Amino acid sequence: MSKSPSRAVKVIEVIVVLIVLVGLIAVLMPTLHEAKFAAVESLKQTRRLPYHYAADQAGISADGDAQAAEGLRVMPAHVKSYKAQVDLTPRISIGTVQAESIYEASFRAEIEAINPSAAKGPCHIQLPLPPQLISLSELNVIVNGEPNEDVSVRDGVLVWRGRLDEIETTPISITYAAVGKGIYTLHTPPGKIIDLFEAKLKANKTNLKMLELSLQPQEPVTEAGSTTYTWKYKRLMIGRPIAVDILGIAPMDKLGELGWLGPLSVLIFGILVALMVMGYRPEKLDKWMLLLIVGTFTGAYPLMYFAQEFMSLSMAICGAAALVVLIIAIRTVTLLGAKLGIMGIVLLAAAVFALTLWATIQPQLQGVLLTIMIIGTFVLAMILLPKAREALAASIPAPSAPPAPPTTPTP
Repeated sequence: MSKSPSRAVKVIEVIVVLIVLVGLIAVLMPTLHEAKFAAVESLKQTRRLPYHYAADQAGISADGDAQAAEGLRVMPAHVKSYKAQVDLTPRISIGTVQAESIYEASFRAEIEAINPSAAKGPCHIQLPLPPQLISLSELNVIVNGEPNEDVSVRDGVLVWRGRLDEIETTPISITYAAVGKGIYTLHTPPGKIIDLFEAKLKANKTNLKMLELSLQPQEPVTEAGSTTYTWKYKRLMIGRPIAVDILGIAPMDKLGELGWLGPLSVLIFGILVALMVMGYRPEKLDKWMLLLIVGTFTGAYPLMYFAQEFMSLSMAICGAAALVVLIIAIRTVTLLGAKLGIMGIVLLAAAVFALTLWATIQPQLQGVLLTIMIIGTFVLAMILLPKAREALAASIPAPSAPPAPPTTPTP
């Protein structure tokens, strides 16, 4: 009977250790997330459109003091056909004091436009740019087969200005590569009715987050690490701007889901480790052993969260997970033996890491991956619980037999 309290104490210690570690990671990860984004709080103001579409329809003032003095107004061209291809690739700034999330936008457009009847002179076409522009290169403008350099950057957009025919459409081809930050917004061109509007937006190595009321694309296509969104409308009369949150796809954001997936995985891993040790090596189960193994597992998440500032996201995840699994392997082999350490604890840690991190960077698969994790947890628990009960029961020595009554001599 004296050994029963010891078994109860071990169970209580396991519960306390798990509560402490899960509570620690549940507080730490959201805190790190908030602290990281406090430095870029001002960027949230860019969630508004970089310029007013209504003002574009009214026209902008022509460049040059002489034209301004003449009171000329440059009206937007009437676009009849608009085909654009945009490639967005997230990057991390190099050499800055604070690593920043930026992106590269490669833009190609084939436009057919005419001069609106209301224009008495030149007209203009506006094209999207990152609102916080870092560089603009590889800029080529071809108007009716001839190179043209009548372009400028105004109010966060690229503006071409020139004369167009009022009857026949003029083909215009524009390409550029830009690097910057902020909400990338692709507007539907002005015109009462656009005969053809077609845009393809390819997100490399990531998914996109579109702002509310953005023009809706067709079903996205994912292949080879990129996702392509397509908009194709004929005789388009009204189309909301396509506003894409590029900051939402930056590597510093990609691990934001660990705020709740991290504590969940720590809880699952801790429970399964405790059951496995109870079932096969109950004499080794104590709070320090559990704290060592599960605590090391927990430390991988803040490690990879910080490491992504200095290397690519995939390297940060794989490097942190591999380092932690290696440490767990060394300690569990010395504490529990090679068979239980490698075949049990290490493989379990690798599996939980893989499912958790996959669900973190692929939110669209979270439902399937979490279902697999929960089902696997219940299956392992059903296998380990009977063994744990048997092992703990066997570790309790049978009560000693009462002393035999003294024998009395027979007369």
